Amino acid sequence: MIRRHAIPFLAAALAAFAVAAHAQPADAPYCEIAMEFSLDGKPVASPSVLVRYGEPADVTVGDPAGHAWHFRVLADAPALVRRANVIPVGVELYEVAKGEEYSRLSPQMKLVPGQRADIDTMFGNGDGRKAHVAIVANPRTEAEVETLRQNAGNDSD
Repeated sequence: MIRRHAIPFLAAALAAFAVAAHAQPADAPYCEIAMEFSLDGKPVASPSVLVRYGEPADVTVGDPAGHAWHFRVLADAPALVRRANVIPVGVELYEVAKGEEYSRLSPQMKLVPGQRADIDTMFGNGDGRKAHVAIVANPRTEAEVETLRQNAGNDSD
């Protein structure tokens, strides 16, 4: 009688362990978020940022004293949704004009690692400009992040 119940329990425990191990790789605490941003069909910026899961990261393109675009990115650890790994990502985009920030968009998405997601929208409040943001998220290990940082330091030499 114990044996009859032990096998399904063991199978369920192994399946749960496999899902947990697959959904949250412990060796990849970072996520690289690459974005392409365009307004009215014209490319504006292509920022990329390394985000530690659960911590926001910011990148500003342009001159904040004059005109710039400020991206605030937050990625949570990968999760398993319908048998696929996804990375929950929030992106806030602000237009900076004369030192003032104006919120332009703030989508919350579940991105499949390595697959591009496209967002098309129109700015409100009488603005009317059409914006397009393409986003790709890739988990990164500590070693990959260190290599990226070293290469970035070598590029500035």
